[in-house]
Amino acid sequence: MSGQDTSRRLATIMFADIDGYSRLMRADEERTLVDLRAHLAELVAPVVGRFHGRIVKTIGDGVLVEFGSAVEAVRSAVELQRGMVERNADMPTDRRQAFRIGLHLGDIIASDDDVFGDTVNVAARLQAEAEPGSIVLSGSVYEQVRDKLTLPFRALGRRPVKNIDRPIRMYALDASAAPTPDPPRGLAARLLARKLDLIAAACVAAVAIVLGLAVAYRSGGGPESGDPASAAMRPPADNSLSVAVLVFTNQSGDAAQDYFADGLTEDITRALGRFKQLTVLAYGAVLPFRGKEVPPAEVGRVLKARYLVGGSVRRMGERVRVTVQLTDAASGTQLWADQYDDDMKDIFAVQERIARRVAGTLASSLQQVALQQSLRKPPDNLDAYDLVLRGRALAEESTRASNRAAREVLERAVELAPGYADAYAELADAYFRRATFGWSEFAQEDIETAIRLGQRAVELDRECVAGLSVLARAYVAVQKYELAMAESDRALRLNPSDAEALLARAAVLLWTGRIEESIAEAELAARIDVNLPSDAALNLGIAYLLAHRYAAAVQLLEAARLRNPAQPLLDFPLAAAYAELGRTAEAVDALEAGKRKNPHFELASFGSRFKDRALQYRLAASLRKAGLN
Repeated sequence: MSGQDTSRRLATIMFADIDGYSRLMRADEERTLVDLRAHLAELVAPVVGRFHGRIVKTIGDGVLVEFGSAVEAVRSAVELQRGMVERNADMPTDRRQAFRIGLHLGDIIASDDDVFGDTVNVAARLQAEAEPGSIVLSGSVYEQVRDKLTLPFRALGRRPVKNIDRPIRMYALDASAAPTPDPPRGLAARLLARKLDLIAAACVAAVAIVLGLAVAYRSGGGPESGDPASAAMRPPADNSLSVAVLVFTNQSGDAAQDYFADGLTEDITRALGRFKQLTVLAYGAVLPFRGKEVPPAEVGRVLKARYLVGGSVRRMGERVRVTVQLTDAASGTQLWADQYDDDMKDIFAVQERIARRVAGTLASSLQQVALQQSLRKPPDNLDAYDLVLRGRALAEESTRASNRAAREVLERAVELAPGYADAYAELADAYFRRATFGWSEFAQEDIETAIRLGQRAVELDRECVAGLSVLARAYVAVQKYELAMAESDRALRLNPSDAEALLARAAVLLWTGRIEESIAEAELAARIDVNLPSDAALNLGIAYLLAHRYAAAVQLLEAARLRNPAQPLLDFPLAAAYAELGRTAEAVDALEAGKRKNPHFELASFGSRFKDRALQYRLAASLRKAGLN
């Protein structure tokens, strides 16, 4: 390691790998790899970030993670194992993957972003001792957590391990038998900054089904008007996707604070109502259940709601704490929970901030639920809404082949429901990605097609946030900056809780040169939806690079590349950020990876959307520093 910056520090190292991975790969290589990548992106990365860990690297099916706290490391390991149990619940038996996890606390050698030493080796050996779905920790970790975590540790005694010259005292923990660990007090990671002002992003999986029928199906019957076109604009009503926001409980011990809990409930209900694919029960419908202990299944049956949102409010001097839970009414299973703290200086501003963050995160989570439900349906039994969900998921895979498949699926959705605005919006987005990711020989024509389809979406539904958002991004690509800003303004006015609208705004701000504002909007979107789309991560990475926040760019782009390994542009700003940090070898590697994925990449055209050419030149200078000519 000569020539590299090295240092020593105390850390807790987690090593996790998949049990029986070779057997799974022999059975179906592609499916196993897709499943593993999904676990890493949707579960491992968010959980590690939430508990202040850092993914050092992935090694085949293994993940090496560093934590500054042994307590946070154990909590993270438990949540990972519990999360895998939930993810495997609907997975065919022959595709289920299970982590084995080892944890060890000790001195490490840190060289650039990698870690070395005996501590790393011991963690890997402990992982090999773990049963599928369990955790094995060393005595050094156990001594740090035994009085802080009420978990059922089981002593294994001292055991010899390969290539370690002393036996290691070990403890086992079966995560399935462990109680849910206490939530961490100060969540942070790439979605850091947890003031209640900004919503924490720790939802394990995002889910969005959004409220369309509150307007078109107000009484639970048919459309308000007899116009068949208006009914075709939205997916059919489906009570399995309906949500009821129960009245929040005032735990302040002060009846005068009831108004805040009531107001927050109404605001969250109203904010969720802006998401058109969700059926949200009116505030008045939930009032009969106020203050009553009724089983979730019974509430869901009476209200015809599949999902229940509940929570509590506690006033503590000049601060307020709000807790929120999302529950599957049928099973009583809690799907998501979070906690928000804020100052009470302006009670109405606090109420609005919290309501917006809660609504955005809930909608993001419910979208993934809807997608999983759709994926379980046979291909010959799909309606337009299912096709839109699948098309969106395919587009997010960010490959030429998946983009082609996405456009085919979305064309079917348009044919099936020619008045469905979101189908046109998602098809517009697929054409826009095709043009901007370098998969089209006629990029200008594809952008024009995206604009035409986006305009059609907005013609069908003037409140189509997805249509307005893709128009904003497409207008920037043809340097119609004022139009782009106007469309992003409209989208945010319609739904300030929508991560997609925030990211469209961030894109417009980036390319018009308002870098810090762009970063602020994108970071807010990341707190609402932890799984940033790859193009949004690309934009934020470029913004960090131009703001001289090179370490932040590296952290973001490395994580984005892990989730989207085939994305054709992420490697280039990553290489530039590495170069600015003096990490020359990694810059070269990232640049070579980018060239393999995108052999026709042109430095002269990268960043050509900037209104201020000086920003394009700055970006090009960083890429030249990385070795791109």
